[in-house]
Amino acid sequence: MKIDSKPLRYAHAEGHTDVCYTEDGKNIITCGHDGDVRIWLDIEDDDPTSHCVGESALAVCFKDKRLYVATDNHAVQAYTFPAFDKDGIVTRFTAPVTQIKSTCKIEALGCSSENMEAKICNLEGGAPLFVMSQHKGPVLSIAICPHMKYASTACGDGVMRIWDIDIQNTVKEITCVPKINTFYAAKTLCRMDFEPAEGKYLAYPNNREIVLLDCESWNQRMTFTHSLIKCALSQCLFSPCGQYIAGSTVAGQIAVWEVQTGTCLDIIEHPTSHNISAMAWNPKGNGVLAYCDVAGQLGTLVNCYGKDSRKIGADADAMDEIETVEREDDNDDIIDNLIGNDSDDENAISLEKIKNETLGLQTEQDESRPQSRVAPPSTAPPQPPFQPSSTPTHLEHRYMCWNDIGIVRCHSLENGESSIDVEFHDTNVHHGIHLNNYLNHTMASLSSTVLALACETPSKLVCISLVGSSKEWSVSLPDTEEILCVTAASGIVACATNARLLRLFTPMGTQRQVISLPGPVVCLAAYNTTVMAVYHKTEPGVSAQHLAMDIIAVNGRQVRCKTVPLPLTPSSKLSWLGTTDVGSPCAYDNTGILRLYDVASGVWMPICDTSNHSRGTSDSWFVVSVSEPTQTVRAILCRGTTFPLTAPKPIINELAIQIPLCELDSEKSQYEEQLVRWAHTTAEVDVKNARETALKLFALACRSEIEQRAIELMELLKDDRLLVLAAKYASRSGRIHLADKLSNLADAWEKEADKLNVAQNSHFQELDTQETYDVTSTEQDLNTSLIIPHKAKEKKIESIAPIKPVPIKSSPGGVRNPFRKQQETTKSVQSPLSLTDRTLVEVHSTDELAENTDPLKPLDGETFVDWFSRNKQTLEQQHPELTPSELTRQGVRMFKSIQTKTNSNETNGQKRKIDDVTEISDAPVTSAPKQSKLSAFAFQKKS
Repeated sequence: MKIDSKPLRYAHAEGHTDVCYTEDGKNIITCGHDGDVRIWLDIEDDDPTSHCVGESALAVCFKDKRLYVATDNHAVQAYTFPAFDKDGIVTRFTAPVTQIKSTCKIEALGCSSENMEAKICNLEGGAPLFVMSQHKGPVLSIAICPHMKYASTACGDGVMRIWDIDIQNTVKEITCVPKINTFYAAKTLCRMDFEPAEGKYLAYPNNREIVLLDCESWNQRMTFTHSLIKCALSQCLFSPCGQYIAGSTVAGQIAVWEVQTGTCLDIIEHPTSHNISAMAWNPKGNGVLAYCDVAGQLGTLVNCYGKDSRKIGADADAMDEIETVEREDDNDDIIDNLIGNDSDDENAISLEKIKNETLGLQTEQDESRPQSRVAPPSTAPPQPPFQPSSTPTHLEHRYMCWNDIGIVRCHSLENGESSIDVEFHDTNVHHGIHLNNYLNHTMASLSSTVLALACETPSKLVCISLVGSSKEWSVSLPDTEEILCVTAASGIVACATNARLLRLFTPMGTQRQVISLPGPVVCLAAYNTTVMAVYHKTEPGVSAQHLAMDIIAVNGRQVRCKTVPLPLTPSSKLSWLGTTDVGSPCAYDNTGILRLYDVASGVWMPICDTSNHSRGTSDSWFVVSVSEPTQTVRAILCRGTTFPLTAPKPIINELAIQIPLCELDSEKSQYEEQLVRWAHTTAEVDVKNARETALKLFALACRSEIEQRAIELMELLKDDRLLVLAAKYASRSGRIHLADKLSNLADAWEKEADKLNVAQNSHFQELDTQETYDVTSTEQDLNTSLIIPHKAKEKKIESIAPIKPVPIKSSPGGVRNPFRKQQETTKSVQSPLSLTDRTLVEVHSTDELAENTDPLKPLDGETFVDWFSRNKQTLEQQHPELTPSELTRQGVRMFKSIQTKTNSNETNGQKRKIDDVTEISDAPVTSAPKQSKLSAFAFQKKS
């Protein structure tokens, strides 16, 4: 029997209209854009009961003899039935409520709203049971499984999310929703539904078909479609027995399929082809389906089960029998008793066999085998690619990029036109730019030299040079590639594609390099000529993304790469990637933790927890830039959202960088935090203030009667001037033994430094003639070539006579001054592994250098390492044509030549002439067999 359609009835004013049934199936309840709720006895009721609830009502739901209506004050209001008296407010939102959903087996309501949130609420109100707040657009619909284990939401950001209610997190994300920025502009509502009996399956519309998912593995079981369906399906709904499913299109078509066989029973055309806004099955199971359209009309379909709805409704026992026979695995024994077990007879008709073949279930032979039914752990969905410092692409007015250079905005109109505005923070860099977005660019990156724009389809990279005459260049990618991420810096432009390729360009358009990435890209960032690419290292875990970052440095013809893992907070995603103003990589996740990668030490450090600066739990911070010299993070406070609005223009706040040490409210931890932060970041810190902070920490250890901690602090800092001040403080405070230990500590440093210099000097002399040896190839230089420029500050040599504390001896004649300057001068000790090497070494010039008229003359007791560091810049100016290796060998020969000549002059009682040294130092070093004056002092290779 074909499905029959009853004539449409006027129900409400034009606009979104919702419909539901009472639990006994005797009444139809509708609400509409006019703010009225009407109760119908039947489709033929000419005088329905009408109640006004406000200016508009978008959703209605009947549950346990109560009526729940979404009113215009963004609340879910409860009413008694049939008296229709107010019975409390279940929950509130900050935007209109889009749907209210419940099932007969659960005691809760599922509510979705345009404020990018969905809630599962108690029927009596109070705090919600579960708040789903990770959406990036208006939530269009919600569905809850009968056992309250899973929930599903469809969002205007294009993603349908499946949530595990127990762990309150997403288990799967499916891209199947057309992107919109408001509920009222949505044509496809993506109304999904769980199978009502056991919740084994989830059905959702995807274009012109309905997809059925298995709720255990979340794999696709089957699809429902038909050749007569003209356009996209908007919603789907299981029948009360779970054996039929109905779907509606945006053009008014309604189709009904049988779930077991996938057969389409019939397709009904809407008389005026209006979009169907809501559907509801009659709970009696009589095959009656009520629906409403966007024109405010109400209609019903009968015989939707392929049988006469009147006969089904008249005989309740027959209805129960049909529901019993058509249920799934729970009633298999009843079916076997009714028709017998005829599986051995090949000519017999077996309902069990037909059901197994249709749904792909296990056969009887398979069921006889012992099998483990352990469900595999669900993994977090992989994070899709995104642009740092950008807002969602479905917004009409959005930020494409916001960094320390400027702001790139995109404005889209309803007619499809789009434009891009570029605003620079410093107008001296460039004037503002206005572009017509003909290619519908969705990605942008801005630097001081270039503006990079890109779009997925057609995959084309367009760059506008900001230097000179603002020339524009573009490049089209192969047809098989689509751009996913783009970044630009002052010396490079890069884009990552879906083919896992990283393409590098110069700012003027020269193709520089093509690099294969080990995994799917997540985002890109750049600084000068260095690109940082973040990608999925492996598949995501149960609650974490496994990301890694490649630091790719381009220097001339050379390309170098360093791979580091990217840490994230558990159950979080990467929200922003960038660098500080001196080039240190930084990463920010959606839990509010900002981390900085210290290139010198190769570790990630948390430097700011933005959640400590938020007032509300739903507030978040939109990071713009990070400054190491000022120790601040520039960010925008977003109240209730994850991104800022374009109008009005938001205000940038400065958050202080702080290492999260323990007990930061104590004075000791505050001083420790300052020393650690200054040691690992390039901060504008005065050496005097740094030493003062370290001395305060030393004083706290002395006051706490922990002298060993005070000595440990001095050994950690290794600063001779600070050691003198610490010894003076210990002596004045009466800690004589501590002052003695500090004096011995200075002597130990001097002996260790002398041994180290002797070993290094002999090592250099032994490797003098090796062609491949380069003295500049230290670990620090390697890091410098990876991140350009390196954060370490250039330090001059401190070579003054420090005040050396001596043990205090008892003097009966009076008090001695233990800090009197000694007669013999000692060389300053400076450890290359010092913790505060950047902050606690003061820059001074020496009197000995001033007295020495020859800058190349070695000082008394000076080793080659110290001499070469002091005169390296002079040697580079004298020999610009030499490579670092050749310059090192030249320096070794010159150092030995000067030492030999000095010793010879002292032996003959003559002074060394400056002209001779200048003549020697100016002698070029070439590979020709011609001997120079330094060849007599060079080491010969052993044959």
